[in-house]
Amino acid sequence: MKNQIQEITSFSNPKVKWVSSLKEKRHRDEEKKFFIEGYREIQKAITGNTTGLDCFPILLDCLFISPECYLGTNEQKLVDKVKCPIFQLPKKIFEKISYRDRPDGLIAVAETPNSFLDWSKISSLSLNPVLIIEGVEKPGNLGTILRTAEGAGVGLVLITDPRIDLFNPNVVRASTGTLFTLPIYMSSLEDAISNLKKEKYQVFAVTPDGKKLYSTADLKRKSAFLFGSEQYGLTSQAKEGSDETLFLPMFGEADSLNLAMSCGIVLYESLRQQNKGL
Repeated sequence: MKNQIQEITSFSNPKVKWVSSLKEKRHRDEEKKFFIEGYREIQKAITGNTTGLDCFPILLDCLFISPECYLGTNEQKLVDKVKCPIFQLPKKIFEKISYRDRPDGLIAVAETPNSFLDWSKISSLSLNPVLIIEGVEKPGNLGTILRTAEGAGVGLVLITDPRIDLFNPNVVRASTGTLFTLPIYMSSLEDAISNLKKEKYQVFAVTPDGKKLYSTADLKRKSAFLFGSEQYGLTSQAKEGSDETLFLPMFGEADSLNLAMSCGIVLYESLRQQNKGL
């Protein structure tokens, strides 16, 4: 049975104001809901991942559509698939609630899941490598890191002490939906390091003042890589808790690389050493 589609024709409709408010963290926290825009992102949210460790479940609360904005035929197939209330808007109203310059006519609202990791789940799984991001500040950067992590075959991403909201629309957008297909969880830094060491992971802190060149480290074993915030880098707790500190060579005046780029370089070196597809 197809979902009944309700039409909204007024800018002053409460639903329009409500969904627009979810662009702000304060309202996301109050409502315990967040904003997913775009065909690719929504498709990944409802499909989830196929790895051993489940991603947090995404439950759609409702879907806003504007067929005038569709870019092809896949959008309607997705609309037919979802099981939640659907609201159809004219293009002008949809553009008002959209987070994008060129919307594709699909915005979902989902319930904010519990994103803290139950450490008892990982003991029987081989999740290699693990990526730990401490104190990340920029939503777009985090989204890019998640996209890179999935491409490099990361088994688990842990976000510790973030200065941003994991469900910020810019994280969803920059990750191209990998926020929903890669196991990504929150954890305290202390729990992350201690639990990974119990599972025999070697923990590497990647920092400009590291002691060993990243490409000379033995990354064939189970490894976890710690990266710090864009502005402040890793805390002393992160460096002292790691087994070894790594650095990337830098020439010229810049003292460090973009966080997402640094992650990509180290993760793909790990992939190369493990001879996975390289």
